[in-house]
Amino acid sequence: MTGSALSPRAGSAPRRRPLPGDPASDASLRVEALDAAADHYLDAERVASTREAYARDWAAWEDYTRWAGIPLLSGGRGALVGFVLWLEQGAPRVGREPGAPAAPATIRRKLAGALHGLRKFGADVDPRGPAAAREALTIYQRRLAAGGERRGRGQAHAVDLRAVLAMSQACPDSRRGLRDRAMLTLGFYGATRASDQAHLLTSDVIVEQNGVVLDVRVGKTTGRSALPRRRHPLLCPRSAWLAWLRAGGHTGGPAFRRIDRHDTIREEPLSPDAVTAVIARAGERAGLPYPVTCHSLRAGFATESYRAGASLLDIATQGRWAPGSQELFRYIRTVDQWRHNAADGLDLDPG
Repeated sequence: MTGSALSPRAGSAPRRRPLPGDPASDASLRVEALDAAADHYLDAERVASTREAYARDWAAWEDYTRWAGIPLLSGGRGALVGFVLWLEQGAPRVGREPGAPAAPATIRRKLAGALHGLRKFGADVDPRGPAAAREALTIYQRRLAAGGERRGRGQAHAVDLRAVLAMSQACPDSRRGLRDRAMLTLGFYGATRASDQAHLLTSDVIVEQNGVVLDVRVGKTTGRSALPRRRHPLLCPRSAWLAWLRAGGHTGGPAFRRIDRHDTIREEPLSPDAVTAVIARAGERAGLPYPVTCHSLRAGFATESYRAGASLLDIATQGRWAPGSQELFRYIRTVDQWRHNAADGLDLDPG
């Protein structure tokens, strides 16, 4: 690592290499063992969806280095910029034609995953490399914009309260419908992600007189959120949750479970993908003219509560966003672009 902070300074005496059996060597080995144990522990305890995403991103990096004919742990800025360009060009592989060009959001995520893997495996990452790769991604986005192209799904469509009601009304009169309504109302008022609902236990939904308290213990953002009772029975998370509990007759285990084609409730919890599918089907049943995802509920809660006058701090607390979250500000911007518009006063009476 020439020129790095770990290189001996010019004129300084070379470091003595620890000899086997001496205290310095033993301490160094213990530090290395602790580092390895820490990496193993963090990998094992990381949320499964995060581990899987990192694994997919690292697999893409392996394909890229194999295609480029460079060492796997190449951390130079040329390798990182090349990774962005490779994804932009459809990720060609050895012996295979390139696929569809990746969307900027996909490249951003895969770059983050590749950098995570490089650092994890001890690669010497050029300090200027990540910034250079992000600049290459910005150039790609400019090129798409200049050509009028859009790639990727884009930001989830934020549902409003009437859309949530339409989806709740369209739930079938069955155990599946009661489950789906509970997932919709808890998902909207609790601003949950798919992984949040997939990992919820029955004991994580605490019924109180004024509503329910949602204890999100596993997921990207954890914490407690109080979901108040609503006057409309089809929008009330407390009523929907209690109806689902009565239908299932369960007092423990997963909060949301699979239901087979005979409307029989199974013991297995829904996976994050299955939660996403439930919410998507709810939008289709209601005839909404856009696809609905769990992020549609999360974004909808943010925009609807902001329109209703809630403060950013209260919205962030309810949805377990970090203070100053850029994701939350993007949602709020869709409201403020009309509510607090600098051009509002710039008009003339046509008469």
